[in-house]
Amino acid sequence: MAAIKHALQRDVFTPNQERLLGVVHVGKTGGKKKKSSFLCASVTTERPVEVYISRIKRQEKGETYKKQKTWQLKELKIVNGKESDKQTTDFDLQFDKNFKWSASSVAEKHTFLACLWKLCHRYLPRQSKPTFANIPQSLLEVSVSGTETSRGTSNLPGPDEDALEDYQALTDQEETDLERMITECEFAISDAEAFSNSLSRDLSVLDGQNIHSIMGSEVQVNSLMLLLDNALNEVSEIEARLDDYDLMVGAIASQMGQMKNQESFIQITNKNHSRLLEELDKLVMQLDLSKGHVKALREANLKHDSGIEACTSAAEALQQAMEVELPKGLSKLQAVSDQQKLFDTLRQMFAKRLYEHLITVFAKQGSEHPGSSLTKQTNELKLPKHFPYHRDLLPYKQLILWLKVADKTKYTQLCTVYTQNLNKLYSQEIKDFLTTAKQRFIQQELSSSIKNLSGSQQNLAVKEKKKLFGSTQSLVKPKSKKLRIGHKKRGLAASRESLAASDFELSDREKFSSTFREVLSELEPTCQDEERFLTKFFHLNVESADTMMPGGSDDEEDDTEQGVASRKKYQEAQVTKDIRQKRGAWRMMTEIFSIVEPELSQLVAFGEELDPLNSLNMLVVIGQRVTQAQQDNDGSFLAKMLGNCLIEVKRNFDNFVRNKVDAVEDAHLGKNKKCGILPFVQDFEDFVELAESIFRDSERRTDIDKAYKSLIKSVFQAIERVAGESHKTPPEVVMFENYHHLLNCLSSLKIASLDQEKRDVKLRYNNYLDSYVTSMLGRPLEKLSNFFEGVEQVIETGVRPEEVGFQLKFSKQELRKCIKEYSGKDVKKGLESLHHKIVKHTAENENRLQRVVWQHMQEEFIRQYKRFEDLISKCYPESHISLEFTIENVLQYFSDIAYSQ
Repeated sequence: MAAIKHALQRDVFTPNQERLLGVVHVGKTGGKKKKSSFLCASVTTERPVEVYISRIKRQEKGETYKKQKTWQLKELKIVNGKESDKQTTDFDLQFDKNFKWSASSVAEKHTFLACLWKLCHRYLPRQSKPTFANIPQSLLEVSVSGTETSRGTSNLPGPDEDALEDYQALTDQEETDLERMITECEFAISDAEAFSNSLSRDLSVLDGQNIHSIMGSEVQVNSLMLLLDNALNEVSEIEARLDDYDLMVGAIASQMGQMKNQESFIQITNKNHSRLLEELDKLVMQLDLSKGHVKALREANLKHDSGIEACTSAAEALQQAMEVELPKGLSKLQAVSDQQKLFDTLRQMFAKRLYEHLITVFAKQGSEHPGSSLTKQTNELKLPKHFPYHRDLLPYKQLILWLKVADKTKYTQLCTVYTQNLNKLYSQEIKDFLTTAKQRFIQQELSSSIKNLSGSQQNLAVKEKKKLFGSTQSLVKPKSKKLRIGHKKRGLAASRESLAASDFELSDREKFSSTFREVLSELEPTCQDEERFLTKFFHLNVESADTMMPGGSDDEEDDTEQGVASRKKYQEAQVTKDIRQKRGAWRMMTEIFSIVEPELSQLVAFGEELDPLNSLNMLVVIGQRVTQAQQDNDGSFLAKMLGNCLIEVKRNFDNFVRNKVDAVEDAHLGKNKKCGILPFVQDFEDFVELAESIFRDSERRTDIDKAYKSLIKSVFQAIERVAGESHKTPPEVVMFENYHHLLNCLSSLKIASLDQEKRDVKLRYNNYLDSYVTSMLGRPLEKLSNFFEGVEQVIETGVRPEEVGFQLKFSKQELRKCIKEYSGKDVKKGLESLHHKIVKHTAENENRLQRVVWQHMQEEFIRQYKRFEDLISKCYPESHISLEFTIENVLQYFSDIAYSQ
């Protein structure tokens, strides 16, 4: 401990011009870890002396020390040693708050407390000394007498203040005499003993002289003593006279004291009366309710604006009077109690009157159906506006807020009655509104049916298209009775899918989409207006709560994590309050518009039943509104309701896509039928064109892209499968013909999500086209092909090309024989037969594809021709042997055949 004390004095206290008097190694009581800290008592080395108690902490890095907290000794209030029964290392020091410490040993604790005891009695006045409790009396050895400390305190380790107080400097005369005496005795420094003897002799001589002088002045002494005696007598007389005066003034002093006390009592009484009158005036003003307000609460007519305003003012005044915070005990006064009972009676009476009046108003609104008959007659998609109702109810807004605070039960009942009555009104209006929308859809269907029977050119084109290519429905073979029934229900949808590209059908779907948008456009403002009115009228966003943000305290023992936790808890409470408020509005809106979601679901099902493709339009329309609500962070009832509706529409859309995939997977080719462009390929093209017109720039693009991928994957598989089932058309023709159609479709639409599929389609198309050209063209000059294959085999054995002609089998004569068998006329005839097969294999309306195939045939034929010429030039140089037709003849043959068809 001595080393630590020395280090503390050197590093901490000496730089601050302080002296360390006491130190103890301590830790917090009950702490899990005993941190290295010290309590130190120190005093300043300069006057006036200040005494400090400091908490020193060892730095984590290095052996240095740093002050954490410092108190002045005069701030110390209580020192508790906690040694009532047994010795313990724990002790408490109370300053502005209580600090609990645990010393490393009992001895260190006792030494430090004894040091504090001595410092308090030495440097603190009596009225400022702290209380020492539960400390052994053996440590408290200091006694105080008057304003001076005892000798026990003089032993206190500290600055030598006692020595400083006893020291007196020599005067100038004393300093001169001392120098003269030392000068006269030159041996004083060399022989101290002789100097001391000399001083003793001089002192004896002086004493004798003093005695003779005193004895010689005996007369003067006697005279002086006589004077002193006379003075004492005079003093005694004066004291006796003063005692008489004191007796005379004593009675007057007691009377004056009584008068002073009485005057002070009168002043205190007057002051108390004044304050009491002020408090009573204030109390009367706070608890006063005017007769006009009482009359308004009892009798004012709630049907007129003037009566509503009077009741609003009176209710606010009543609420303020009831919320007055009275000092403790005043509520027991009879007048205050009676006034509070009056307030409570008025509150209950007016709350009941207001409740009954508003119930009547709500019931009247719920029984009326404005605009419903007009909507039926005009067949317009318009919902009646409730602005007049809201305008009539808004004057009661402040009274509703008063009721919410004054009588929570009646407020809750009033909300329930309002939702029940408005539910009846909105249910009838929305039913009529959606019935009108369904009638408009049916009228559109009837109009479409009439146009289909009118024999228009468009209808004839549709019939012709069906005759040529069939429909998707014709490729589907239901596997069960239940599935077959489903296909009957979707008959109209299937026929529309096959005609998706026609202007007539697209117009019908646009009409459906437009009507569906009108329905949502009418429902949206109706629900939003009602929700805003509910929030405003019933004050759903008003809730009494403590708005003060809690935080940590500033003292040393404050844990900042607790402060953060308190603030976090407050913020969570605020979020919970907001959720609770929104939940209240959601509950009331759900009760009022309970008809909306089921009716809207029925409308969605109705539109899907009319045409499954309507699910595409509904997905886009509802998805757009839900996305907008999410961007606006709108937690309204309509946003949540449309979100639920969007889930149902998405489910219908997924089912629609799944049915189309199933139809493609179940597609089969009829026996003895020419394939051409497969119906499901044409159907896929129509579907994609329609979907692109609907989903262009839509937020639901991901859904349709996903549908594209699953559908085109099934189309790929179906093309491969149906091609293998074809008997009249080669499989390669079926595949490259349909892949060519798909490639044109994807290239024209430019769908980014299908770029990979487009590359796959192009690769498949090229592969199957090359395979078909190779298989169909084969070796048109077969004998020449066989001859030159033999030539190539000979060359591969190592024979030089110019020596091949010397072999008998591949001589020039044999070559000329093979060439003579293939005249230009024979070649053209063979090409005409080949072109006839190509036309027979490919679809009749695919002239462009036929030209592409014929072009590939031409390129392949010319490649073989050039191969023959190359081998002739290498193996039979300077023989002047060549084919009987040239490349120009071949190009002319292909061109003439293509244009002749």
